Amino acid sequence: MRRTLTSAVLGVVTAALLSSCMGGAAGGGAAADGPPVRGGNLNVAVPTDPQSLDMVANPGQVTAHLGNMLYEKLFEVDRTFTARPMLVQDYTTSPDRLTYEFKLRQGVTFHDGAPLTANDVVASLQRWQTGHRTGQLVSPDIEAITAPDPATVTIRLKRPRYPLINELAGAGTEIYEAKNLAGVPPTGFGQDKAIGTGPYKLKSWDIGRELVLERHPGYASRSEEDWGGQAGAKHAYLDTVTYKVVSDQDALINGLQTGQWDHAMPTNDQYETLRANPAVVVHNLPGGNENVVIPNFNPGSRFADPRARQALNLLLDKPALNAATGGSKDLTLETGAFASPDNQAFYSTAGEEVYRQRDPEKARQLLAEAGITAGATVRIVTTNSYPEFGKWAVLIQDELSKIGITTKIDTFDFATMLGTLTKDPGGWDLTTLFFDSALTSPAQMPALTLGTLNGSSSPELDALMAEYNASTSPEQAKAVVDKMQAFTWQQLSVITLSQSKLYAAYSPRLKGYGDFYRVFWNSWLAS
Repeated sequence: MRRTLTSAVLGVVTAALLSSCMGGAAGGGAAADGPPVRGGNLNVAVPTDPQSLDMVANPGQVTAHLGNMLYEKLFEVDRTFTARPMLVQDYTTSPDRLTYEFKLRQGVTFHDGAPLTANDVVASLQRWQTGHRTGQLVSPDIEAITAPDPATVTIRLKRPRYPLINELAGAGTEIYEAKNLAGVPPTGFGQDKAIGTGPYKLKSWDIGRELVLERHPGYASRSEEDWGGQAGAKHAYLDTVTYKVVSDQDALINGLQTGQWDHAMPTNDQYETLRANPAVVVHNLPGGNENVVIPNFNPGSRFADPRARQALNLLLDKPALNAATGGSKDLTLETGAFASPDNQAFYSTAGEEVYRQRDPEKARQLLAEAGITAGATVRIVTTNSYPEFGKWAVLIQDELSKIGITTKIDTFDFATMLGTLTKDPGGWDLTTLFFDSALTSPAQMPALTLGTLNGSSSPELDALMAEYNASTSPEQAKAVVDKMQAFTWQQLSVITLSQSKLYAAYSPRLKGYGDFYRVFWNSWLAS
């Protein structure tokens, strides 16, 4: 998902929207696919144009998936969501956990041939600190990011920060050339500066129609063949990868079945149809989405009153909302968790009893106490870029109409929807979204950091975030995660509908694919 709005809000909504830049599985099985074949073009259908290839200004799903091919970070996640060194050769941490020293890999070059230096890393991370929502949340704990020599980066902290390495593997920490970041506006850089160290580089971009990546001939790969995900060895077997914008699901499915596209990630309601087609390979992707309704806490919204939020949770028929997206029950987990069960460090059952409550009559009473009675109008803002959002909005409208509440639904493309939410903070009541449920630090998770979008910031949540950051063990951190999720269900900053898995559908010609979203290094096309 993509846009050119204020980066603070964009980072909140899109650093974790859908399965943006993390998550994945071993999948594929290159050994079983035979020896790799070099050459050819892979056609990939995507639902929208990325609009920007700047991962700080525009960290949405399509942008992130393209960015993974173009850019690299100090650390990347492997197939188990574990952070692994990528541009880092090795690193040390001081005994007081306040100083990290990173030694960069040698021989790494950008797409224009310039060598990677510590100054590039410093400039990129300093921009992340100010321009990306996760970076802004991490920044108060950072004393300085410096380059003592061209091959060394040092991060000095003001206080220990337990998830720092995971956060350096998250969206927005991609490393760009320092010279290309000078004077970049908040809306991001242009395509002429979309230059990274990844295995593919930008060849052409017909905005709104297609974007083509080509092999980076100077790419320096790591040697680890077994890490998977976004980490380890990356072999650019394909000459080019062409991303075609296909927003219509019928065209998407027809193109898959006729071989027009080699890879797509269709909506869940197409899952059973595609799985029954022997001409298409269908594979589930670990991780997935947290499907949510977001109430607006800002003054002017009818849901600024906590009783209205409690009422909405009691009113919603969550199984019906989940069923509205269609598809197999294999793809839907009815839970109030904000992390996928695959994301073991963050999966929690805290607040599950609140998630499962349903009492329409009590909801009517609470809405009346909050001043939302017959004749009142609830304003829902949604998007037509992702069909699920609109379906949920209509079902919420139906639920409210049963108790006499009028609902006005405004539908926009995704970028315009986000602009509508932010330009008039009190001018909307509800919106529908989903977030990546495989993120690996609280600062990356919109369910915990939505304050700049819907006004749900609170001292209690800030204290829990600080408690997590001060953790010294996985067990201590997990206990805080449980408290965070319980507080989210008490506050109702989001109302989680379910966890849903994504899946990929692709041509049997695609080999070596690791079933890791739109990661296509190490993939090839069988002749």
